[in-house]
Amino acid sequence: MTLTLATALKKTVKNSYHVVLVDDNSQTMGQLTSELQTAVSSLIEASRFKGKLADTAISYGTDNNTGLLLVGVGSQDKLNGGSLQKIAKAIYASLSRLTKSAVISLGDSIDEVSFGQLALALLNQSYTFDIYKSQKADKPTLKDVTLLVSADNQAAFDTLLQLQQATAQGQSLTKDLANQPPNVCFPAYLAEQAQNLANQYPELLTVKVLGEKDMQQLGMNCFLAVARGSAHEAKLVLLEYNGKAAKKDKNSKTKGKKSSLEQPIVLVGKGITFDSGGISLKPGLGMGEMKYDMGGAAAVMGMIKALCEARLPLQVVGALACAENMPSGTATRPGDIVTAMNGKTVEILNTDAEGRLVLCDTLVYVQRYQPKVIIDMATLTGACIVALGYVRSGLYSNNEDVIFELEQASESAYDRVWHMPLDDDYQEQLKSNMADMQNIGGMPAGSVTAACFLSKFVEDIPWAHLDIAGTAWQSGKEPTATGRPVPLLMHYLYRQATQDAV
Repeated sequence: MTLTLATALKKTVKNSYHVVLVDDNSQTMGQLTSELQTAVSSLIEASRFKGKLADTAISYGTDNNTGLLLVGVGSQDKLNGGSLQKIAKAIYASLSRLTKSAVISLGDSIDEVSFGQLALALLNQSYTFDIYKSQKADKPTLKDVTLLVSADNQAAFDTLLQLQQATAQGQSLTKDLANQPPNVCFPAYLAEQAQNLANQYPELLTVKVLGEKDMQQLGMNCFLAVARGSAHEAKLVLLEYNGKAAKKDKNSKTKGKKSSLEQPIVLVGKGITFDSGGISLKPGLGMGEMKYDMGGAAAVMGMIKALCEARLPLQVVGALACAENMPSGTATRPGDIVTAMNGKTVEILNTDAEGRLVLCDTLVYVQRYQPKVIIDMATLTGACIVALGYVRSGLYSNNEDVIFELEQASESAYDRVWHMPLDDDYQEQLKSNMADMQNIGGMPAGSVTAACFLSKFVEDIPWAHLDIAGTAWQSGKEPTATGRPVPLLMHYLYRQATQDAV
């Protein structure tokens, strides 16, 4: 589905629909012609439309008549990212198989933040994942949506729309990767997809892949410990995005000489393509959803895709820590002690706390880039779901500026986080009498102690950890990836690019 902006409707497309937002006081949002306002008033009266959030009323169009869809927004004072997502869902559900085009009147009735959230919500409505179904549902006919805005807002909204279109493409890639079955998506598959992405944007992107022999030479024994039980080789995939060296022309495919990266922003993603728990085997119920344990790596790949589409003038490295956690005769045992890349020893008391093991070695490795900041994202702990549910991602950081920037980006993107504690007192739970540390801290504050474990491997570099265990996918009868936290990070990087420009 394509979104475009306009300040006035130049022509009426046959069998198109005009969408009008109506609040719970029967007030319309956006600027309407007198003819359209009359039609809206008639439909409100005939349908007894009350303007409740996401309620709809429709007057069907014909070849010679434009259809009309009313969508309730509830109280305009309470309009937020959540209600805008419901509004977008109601619009798409009503029109997706009814028309090819639609026009939504917005005028100056919403601000920049709300516009961006609505645009992204509309773009995400058309996502489907049905490549493994032999009988596919009828494809939606809705292809083009025009957003009518005021001339005063057009320039700012156009910039936001471009950002959100890039974000939506990144989210779609993230969802596609995460929704793949684990017999298809294993570490080598993710490495292959990264190379395919680099082939699409040769002027922007370079990919490097480290295999297990490389990791052995580097001393990444925590990472390797996770992969020992699997037949699939572990991979550390590095995507180097140089938006400062590339040409600004989006249509250019010229592969220019890339300058070396200087203090890039580094994004690290946990890429456990299937997590059985290893020897510390998980319960069978719900284990099929453990294909989503690579949600962090999928999000990093989606972020790089979005960056390439938006061509932000930044230098960014995406690191995918990819492995499969399986039980076997060669698998790591509870009680094993391994040495991380930085020389610290780890007593592995639970092989199901494996994400922090691939991440800790990756965090050490990426410091060779001398990063400006490191942000890792991982479906790391069930404890984070207990704490925050499925609404907000847990945010841990050693830097107040990074916390502030991520919190601001999370609100504008409506991809929300919650700042969690990282007090030194929690480190006591990770003490081991056999090694420098153990990989679990017990039941209390499980998400906090996981973040504390990671903090031991970042030294003084500005760093943030996002626990996305509750937000990377939706569970239940119809589990599916959400594409989070791509919107959050895209807004964060856009803010960084804007600050650099200033």
